[in-house]
Amino acid sequence: MTRQRIVCYDRTRKRGLAIQYDLLLKNGEVIDPSGKLRGRRDIAFSNGVVAALAENISASEARETIDVSGKLVTPGLIDIHGHFFHGYQPRFGHPDAFCLPTGVTTAVDAGSAGWSVFAALRDHVMRQCATRLFAFVHLSSTGLNKESTNQGELMDMKLVHVKQTVQCIHDNPSYVVGLKVRIDDSALLAENAVPALELARETANQAGCRIMVHVSSSPIALSRILSFLQAGDIVTHPFHGAENGPLDSTGRVRPEVFEARSRGILFDSGCAKVHLDINVCRALLEQRVLPDTISTDGSRLDRSYTLLEVMSMFLELGMPLEQVVAATTQNAAAAIGKGETLGNLQVGSAGDATVVDLEEGDFAFDDRAGNVLKSRRRLAHVLTVKSGARWRKPVASS
Repeated sequence: MTRQRIVCYDRTRKRGLAIQYDLLLKNGEVIDPSGKLRGRRDIAFSNGVVAALAENISASEARETIDVSGKLVTPGLIDIHGHFFHGYQPRFGHPDAFCLPTGVTTAVDAGSAGWSVFAALRDHVMRQCATRLFAFVHLSSTGLNKESTNQGELMDMKLVHVKQTVQCIHDNPSYVVGLKVRIDDSALLAENAVPALELARETANQAGCRIMVHVSSSPIALSRILSFLQAGDIVTHPFHGAENGPLDSTGRVRPEVFEARSRGILFDSGCAKVHLDINVCRALLEQRVLPDTISTDGSRLDRSYTLLEVMSMFLELGMPLEQVVAATTQNAAAAIGKGETLGNLQVGSAGDATVVDLEEGDFAFDDRAGNVLKSRRRLAHVLTVKSGARWRKPVASS
């Protein structure tokens, strides 16, 4: 497929023009689930926010205009599950290398750091990166276990300190969106699973925050995990094929999944290949269980699918495009309590947008279970707008 050239016009040097906007995206097909909008619109940005959304905005009013004819334009994509504590562990990537080049303007670190090391994540990554980055604080004081040690972060329950974790959450309201706990046999012993959930519930109640709970490779039944959750809590990796998954022995969705969703518990895809089984995803979608949010569990481009690739997988599995976009914009923003300013293109919201191409070709996506999903189309990144300006990869200094 021949890619259409994106045409840019820069009027910064012309005089006598009534410049109202810093940047204008013209002629794109806008998909904004928050306004139930899908259609050709122009979007203008000024002072870091969305300044106008209309069928026609004159290019003469903008300092820079980009013609995105034939492309899809969405709110800036949000990945609510990644690992970006760069420098803490080799497997953790930098958010600006993984997110912005692939259309993600906002990301959430899902528990890489516990309270004892959270200041390092905040000061050395979150405050320094161009990506808008939030975090779930891990229940374990040290955060995720290091691969080199093979020692799960909750094998020793003495690493859980409720008081200090609550204080960390209260001390960082601009950065923290909740609490993370992994109920995974690589993270804890089976006998620690329920105590960990009890402590997570106690911590979240005291902190007044949501819980994100990892359920892949769980040593206990999914129903037991769900019993500790409340409306607004997030189940991540529910689409896995390991024991204690969402499907019963006949391939039907377990009743507790429907019951949890009726209580307002959210289901986040995660991915990381090992935590997402393509056949399980297909079975769930066929039974009308769609992810509320789509995320990557990513960290580095050399070891993770990008958010657009995970979105493409769900698109191929039959999830409508508008719902795929909602799961990475409007729904994702609401899931982390940022729905007023993020995940939409309403005037006054954060000036983030993602421009993508729906490419045709022969593509394939695999998982760690050996399944391969073949597709004739995929979402491909074209450009990223962050805080009202076109993001460009920094030029490396010599």
